[in-house]
Amino acid sequence: MNWIILMILGIAAIALIIFLMRQNQKDKKVMEKEMNYFEKPDEQEANDKDDGL
Repeated sequence: MNWIILMILGIAAIALIIFLMRQNQKDKKVMEKEMNYFEKPDEQEANDKDDGL
């Protein structure tokens, strides 16, 4: 009886660890996108429009 409970708790702990690792990877990607975001200056946009002459 005790072995069954221990196995269930062990499987639940492993599942929790896997879930937390996946969630951490998703959060890391979102954070990197937010940290690397920058607005393009208006001057650069104007120069890009003139390149197609």
